[in-house]
Amino acid sequence: MKKSNIFAYIELSKLVEELRSAYDSGRLKDKLKSQAAYFNIIEPRYFSDASISEWEAVLDLIRQKGARTDEQGKVVLNAVSNTIDHLSEKECMVLADKVYFVFDKVKKEFQ
Repeated sequence: MKKSNIFAYIELSKLVEELRSAYDSGRLKDKLKSQAAYFNIIEPRYFSDASISEWEAVLDLIRQKGARTDEQGKVVLNAVSNTIDHLSEKECMVLADKVYFVFDKVKKEFQ
């Protein structure tokens, strides 16, 4: 079985570390916003067949609102940041839990 790419493992570990630091503090939404780039750089192609569908589900959730545009149609906020703006703190916790689940699955591939 093909393992996930080491890039996905390393970048997910960084993201998880950041999210865990804010999980219980009520600042998870702010932390998600500051770490939003991870959801754009960790692409599904970096995951094993066993993990790809879970990561794609995370991406679908984190991009569900689409980009915010101005009156001229120019993007003023990307899909990830725009979606995070619309999430409640509880929804942010559910999202973080899904990220943790994917990370734990990928981590097991490397043990």
